[in-house]
Amino acid sequence: MRKAILATALALTTTALAATATTTSNVTLRAKPSTSSQSLGIVPNGTILTVACEGNWCRTTYKGRGGYVSKAYVRAMTASPALAVPVVPAPAPSGGSDVYYANCTAARAAGAAPIYRGEPGYRSRLDRDNDGVACE
Repeated sequence: MRKAILATALALTTTALAATATTTSNVTLRAKPSTSSQSLGIVPNGTILTVACEGNWCRTTYKGRGGYVSKAYVRAMTASPALAVPVVPAPAPSGGSDVYYANCTAARAAGAAPIYRGEPGYRSRLDRDNDGVACE
């Protein structure tokens, strides 16, 4: 039952989703999604492929060559949701840090003074003469 649902989902899909599929006969790997496109080789019957299908064609790679096979000759084995774009956190703003000294007395007590601009704990409020060196 599950295979039938997956096959139906693959057949009805209009957007490209990654899936694992097997070829149902020998199928031509083509350079473009067209029967008149250049043949890149033959994918044997029973070959397991990772495919992304859209319309009547599935994009795949076989023996290191990327190309297209007709969706009529592949049967879905598994399906997965569309690939998500990873979220990369933005870098911390320059000069920002988790180190905080309430005043220069606290910075000196921690052994951090003097604190130079760009170092953890530096704040312009601690740099009285604005020369880039706090708690001097």
